[in-house]
Amino acid sequence: MIVDIGAAGLCRTDLHIIEGQWSGIQNPQLPYTLGHENAGWVREVGSAVSNVSPGDAVIMHPLTSCGLCPACRIGEDSHCENATFPGVNVDGGMAQQLLTNARAVVKLGPGLEPRNVAALADAGLTAYHAVRKAASALYPGTHTVVVGAGGLGHIGIQSLLAITSAEVTVVDQSEAALELAIELGAHHTVHATSDEFVQRRVLDITSGSTRSLRLRRRERCGTSRAEVVAYAGIALRDRIRRHRQCADN
Repeated sequence: MIVDIGAAGLCRTDLHIIEGQWSGIQNPQLPYTLGHENAGWVREVGSAVSNVSPGDAVIMHPLTSCGLCPACRIGEDSHCENATFPGVNVDGGMAQQLLTNARAVVKLGPGLEPRNVAALADAGLTAYHAVRKAASALYPGTHTVVVGAGGLGHIGIQSLLAITSAEVTVVDQSEAALELAIELGAHHTVHATSDEFVQRRVLDITSGSTRSLRLRRRERCGTSRAEVVAYAGIALRDRIRRHRQCADN
């Protein structure tokens, strides 16, 4: 099918491609169109498409799968033998139109505009996936520590509050990010002024026992942040570590 693009998000991956940080695995031939966080309106559909119609507003999964190979037939679309990744190994959505297939589109509900949801196609999926994997362990009475309330973390906070019963504490170095976390419904925040302070505050908040969800992000060279490493169901015997990650690692 063909989709008229209404919005395309800019992801850090796009910048990595531009800067050549993925040169070892991905070398696009120019001209080349970026964009894997896409949403828009269906323009035309093939004869076998039944889940959407022309004019429908849709968001597009960043991976297109065939539905026919062994992996797809058991629900493992991420291992599809014929998959494409618009904006990574085929032209993406930073254009007027995008060619995709029926398996990769989700119809938007009434009132949802493509420009308001396009970034959820990747950033939203990433955070939701992490929360969904942890959800069965986050029953009433458990506690979750989210480290970082940035582009992924703030979506993770909302996902945690929507699908789990855990109490949520957010750790960040940015006061603005912590204010956003409170607005989104986080129960506690910790300003990461030092490793020792973070450790002490998390222990105080959780009374020494917690379950922790870690939403990691890659840091630029020369920067660092505190990370809480927790073990489910036992006393919080955490260590606070500083990670310095450079592009050449």
